[in-house]
Amino acid sequence: MTRRARLASAPGRPAALAVVDLFADSKAEMDEGLVRLGLESLGVGEVVLRDLAGVDRGIASRWTDRFVQLNPHGGPAVVRELMDELRRHGYRIVQDVEPRLAYPEAGDEVEALALSALSRAASPLAVDLLLAQSERWRGRDISEPRTEEERARDVRLNRLIDPPVVAVVGPANVGKSTLVNALAGRELAIVADEPGTTRDHVGAMVDLAGLVVRWIDTPGWRDSASGAEEQAATLAREVVESADLVVAAGDVGSGDPRQGRGWPVDVVVALRVDLGQPGWAFDSTISVHTGEGVAGFVRLIRDRLVPRADIEDRTPWKFWSAPG
Repeated sequence: MTRRARLASAPGRPAALAVVDLFADSKAEMDEGLVRLGLESLGVGEVVLRDLAGVDRGIASRWTDRFVQLNPHGGPAVVRELMDELRRHGYRIVQDVEPRLAYPEAGDEVEALALSALSRAASPLAVDLLLAQSERWRGRDISEPRTEEERARDVRLNRLIDPPVVAVVGPANVGKSTLVNALAGRELAIVADEPGTTRDHVGAMVDLAGLVVRWIDTPGWRDSASGAEEQAATLAREVVESADLVVAAGDVGSGDPRQGRGWPVDVVVALRVDLGQPGWAFDSTISVHTGEGVAGFVRLIRDRLVPRADIEDRTPWKFWSAPG
């Protein structure tokens, strides 16, 4: 069975319209599948309002002989029922398809791959860079081996597509929750003067000057932690060990946040510096209260994860598969 269907819009989220892509390996196969769905006589270039497999009335568009797009209403229940009906009519539900089939407007394979990557790239910084890749790969063999330096750059730049994880560790009550709330632009974590307020890690997608990251605010540690806090700390350790970058945070009243836990640390930040400067070494200082240092800290984290030199380098970026 080579007829495939994929949900191209975000799953599980209510929306005005959903996007469902249908693919086949030949015109005849697509025609047969459309007849089963009650969409016979849909010609290439036609956009019609039709009954969609008896589930909903929506838009059907045929972009090529082998590619049709359906736009039902975007309620999760409607979408689930339509995908189930497509399966019953012989469509194999897939997560992805060949980029040249999904993006027939692409001029070459790299451009099709770039359009596919753009559809899921999380970071604004990815857009111009991905659009430049077709030209940069022109005349080169995309299967040629990558150098070690190129592979390392590919890994870093791939963070523009799939958000890296930034984990923040440090003592309780030093302002970590206030920091994540400020970066996210909304209240995600409980903020209070009572140590141990955040007993579980709080996560958010945060845009750091064009690089979107998964920011994990882990529970602060303290010597008199309760059993629940100790359990949360154990879970946080697992997050830290899988993070792409670890930030250790403290303030003038805490000890050096690098000490005592044995976790690898990439960046050290002193928070609440409006209350005073700590005596231990740090890479950055921040006062969320006054705004001091926030922009510089954002750039520091962004550039540690995706250096500016990587973005400005005109070497082709192999973004469509695991580097190698």
